[in-house]
Amino acid sequence: MSGYESLIWEQDGHVASVTLNRPEKKNAMSWTMFEEIKAVFDHASLDPEVRCLVITGAGGSFCSGADLTDPANLVTSPFELKDRMRKVHDVARAVLTCSVPTIAKVTGVAAGAGCNLALGMDLVAASTEGSFAELFIKRGLVVDFGGSWVLTRLLPLNKAKELALLGETISATEADRLGILNRLCSPDEVDVVTTDLAGRLAAMPPRTASMIKENLNRASGGGLTDALDQESLTQALCFASDDTKEAVLAWVEKRTPRFTGR
Repeated sequence: MSGYESLIWEQDGHVASVTLNRPEKKNAMSWTMFEEIKAVFDHASLDPEVRCLVITGAGGSFCSGADLTDPANLVTSPFELKDRMRKVHDVARAVLTCSVPTIAKVTGVAAGAGCNLALGMDLVAASTEGSFAELFIKRGLVVDFGGSWVLTRLLPLNKAKELALLGETISATEADRLGILNRLCSPDEVDVVTTDLAGRLAAMPPRTASMIKENLNRASGGGLTDALDQESLTQALCFASDDTKEAVLAWVEKRTPRFTGR
């Protein structure tokens, strides 16, 4: 994939990497970037060659949130604002429901919508130089880009309220203490750690990984009966798949399985 104005798409085997590429703005989201983020996550969900998607930022920052200096981001009438938020949340929905495993590699500031973009990934690897901030309240705004959904699933309610109501910037070390990171790395290690995680995820049976991800997302907001029903349905699909047969055969033959997504 190519031709993006605000992103860089790279693919190595089954791992796709997306770099937010507006370093002069700390990768703040122009309206073009919002639209391109949706496009790459939609593509990753539909492309069988993509089994893991990594997102990061150029120039030492992850993303400083929406670019409020971009005229295309500034609408004024209530109806325009309503339509714009629907479109923004279409982007968030594409991110949060992406069918392949996703990883955020955070090497600097992740603020506002950029914070929720990072925390909306399945796994978060951050450098000790990274930071996270739900800045919305300091701009007179409510948390958006799915942040109220993400925060209340990652944190106890009182801690989610603390981040959202105070709008304070927390270090990656503090984020790790709160349990919202999967890996806290030195600046020299974060690339290697993220590459290793992505390679391991991409080596898993892709349909199974997608169903596990969906099951966990649904179970986090649903009841026991729904979770068990979903497990039954998806497990039946697994037993009928070529990948499960390959996994068993590889185990018997003591070799690395070769998964095809079928």
